[in-house]
Amino acid sequence: MLSTLLLVCAAAASTLLQSSAPPWNQGPGPHGNWHSEGVDPPPLRFSVRTGENILWRTPLPETGQGGIAIWGDRVFVATMAPWDESMALQPEEAERFQHATEGRKVVGKHIDAHCLDANTGKILWTRRIEGEVPAIYSYPFSDATSASPVTDGEHVWFTNAAGRVVCFTVEGRPVWERRFTPNFDGPFNKQFEPILVRDQIDGEQRKVLVHMEPRHAPETTSPKDLHGRWHYLFGLDAQTGQVLWQSEDALTQYNAPIQILAEDQGLPAMLHARGGPHAVPERPVGLSITALAGPQRGKALARFADPRGNHEASLQTMATTSAGICWLLKDPRNAVALLEHGSLKELREISLTQGVRHRERDPETGEWTTHLDAQLDRGVFPARYSALGMVIGPELYFQCYATAWGKPTIGPSYCFARVHTATNQVEYLEVPSGVARVYDEGSGTWQDQFVWRAPQQARAINSRGVEVTGDDRSRWDGWDWVFNGSPTRFNERLYFTTASGLVYVFDAYAKEWDESALLAVNDLGPAGETWSANSLSICGGRLYHRTARELICVGETRASSR
Repeated sequence: MLSTLLLVCAAAASTLLQSSAPPWNQGPGPHGNWHSEGVDPPPLRFSVRTGENILWRTPLPETGQGGIAIWGDRVFVATMAPWDESMALQPEEAERFQHATEGRKVVGKHIDAHCLDANTGKILWTRRIEGEVPAIYSYPFSDATSASPVTDGEHVWFTNAAGRVVCFTVEGRPVWERRFTPNFDGPFNKQFEPILVRDQIDGEQRKVLVHMEPRHAPETTSPKDLHGRWHYLFGLDAQTGQVLWQSEDALTQYNAPIQILAEDQGLPAMLHARGGPHAVPERPVGLSITALAGPQRGKALARFADPRGNHEASLQTMATTSAGICWLLKDPRNAVALLEHGSLKELREISLTQGVRHRERDPETGEWTTHLDAQLDRGVFPARYSALGMVIGPELYFQCYATAWGKPTIGPSYCFARVHTATNQVEYLEVPSGVARVYDEGSGTWQDQFVWRAPQQARAINSRGVEVTGDDRSRWDGWDWVFNGSPTRFNERLYFTTASGLVYVFDAYAKEWDESALLAVNDLGPAGETWSANSLSICGGRLYHRTARELICVGETRASSR
């Protein structure tokens, strides 16, 4: 049996507070799991609306939703190519790609790769990356920019989910490109993030770019066999683009895997899911651990087949805690299945509705009440891509959708959950659904005025002042079904971003999961006119984020003026 697997950052726990944080060189952070650490955290509070702790804001040429890579004084990000009416599909293409575009008009195949100066926000270079399959602009679930750039300080790799992986030098010189034919009879992958690993191959150390694409079925395979056209992990030689290996197990395009470490071998592996809605072909539904390096590269080291047949659990960021690996099941199952590290053997179920602790605010009086040993009468719907495990602790965190497809409130209203996977204790904390910034003349400061239990609006307005989207669901605020960016942890702080551009910051080590655990509610732009669908990045005491309109750098500044 494979020995215990730990997240990469847990293996480096002895250096948690190093002199400076490592570069945020890829979407899910330096360890491939949305965790990082250092002695220079960014400011706790910030606001684009007031200018508080905003170092610079750079208008982006178009909307997009991939993450941000930083190395030294370079920042890398991708946008969709600027859209105009001339880009509308011709009738034959519109019919061919109808499933991918859902009949919408604002779609496109191409993306733009950008490099910016980290100190000023100036765009240093832009390169067009063409694609084959159209994506919906500002789609609430994915677009062609969803996979974030990756850099090693010398090169940068960009992925156009519409059919290209391209390597540039950090100065913008093309090195190689790989073309692939993406699936166009289903949505793009939302949150798969390419990562960079090292491997000993043919007696030499190589950098390997792990990315995802469909593996074509053998010619002898029946056209009715769907298995060959779904997604797999591909290990590419980062210097040449040569395919070094393909994964044995398929990878659902809805899943956000995390990098883990095989303790007995000291080699990187990936925890990823199989299965999902829209008749995806990976079966049986469950989890796989795939080796990313070493003699077993591409092989499945362990598998979990979920006997419940609940395909929805794959729509999460995979999460692991010190107690086990978490498989998060929404209503009607309402549970976390805890799996053993290494073997993926199921250990137990943790109920999300029975005997829970619920801290909520009375909307009329503003008084707080704690319900102990509560039995929730409605099911819980963990928000997609919202799970984050604590790795060196037993806590699992996730956001709860407040509504689903506009249906009445489900589960605990506007809450974030904390699950102690070692003790089975589940806690819910209600948070504001919105925030207004009001200037107080007496104190000369901006004050927060929170909005409670009221849906807000998001709008994907680009830097030209145009709402560029093909889907009305992109106006949902992130508390109803849309796919928010995966949460991030830096030291003790947890960051969750919703589609409306609110960034909730929590104390991951709070003794009590109550209102004191919510450290700040920050904004990325005007209320009702901001849209964001990516994870943030943190490096060198700064926080980098984006909206449909702009790229934002957060850092310590003088007190904002009115």
